[in-house]
Amino acid sequence: MKTRAEALALLHEFTQSDALRKHAYARWFGVTDPAEIEKWGMVGLLHDFDYEQNPTEETHLHVGTRVMRERGWPEEIVEAVASHADYMKIPRDTPLKKAIYACDEAVGFIGACAKVRPTKRIADLPPESVLKKLKDKAFARSVDRSYVYGGAEALGRPLVEHVAFLIEALKPIAGEIGL
Repeated sequence: MKTRAEALALLHEFTQSDALRKHAYARWFGVTDPAEIEKWGMVGLLHDFDYEQNPTEETHLHVGTRVMRERGWPEEIVEAVASHADYMKIPRDTPLKKAIYACDEAVGFIGACAKVRPTKRIADLPPESVLKKLKDKAFARSVDRSYVYGGAEALGRPLVEHVAFLIEALKPIAGEIGL
């Protein structure tokens, strides 16, 4: 099995931008097995590792999954990484695949919302503010809102509940990710 250190090495090899390096999410669905938590964390770390060098639908994830397979990453992790993009057409048939899809755009959007708060801290961000900002198409316009809405739907959770859960999950690591 690959390790988190190997995931970080691959991420850093392909991604120089701190903003993209910080775009990771590890824990969901109450998973308690340490090996499973580690796998989820690696998927969170690696899901956009090739994006900086391959920012288009024609290259992002197509290059990354090839690189991962060439380097011996387990197919379960490769598929989970690729599943967060609709255009890869990978069924989201596991909690891990649903979670990475649900968290990818939502976590980035929540971070953007926190940065425009007076304190610039996620600790002061109510979920309702995030929902209000989602309606403002001019705000964080690069975030695909269909992924945010679709992610909550894939998890079977109301959007406000999903956003509140993500905010709470991000609070303990807020200092590490600049929120």
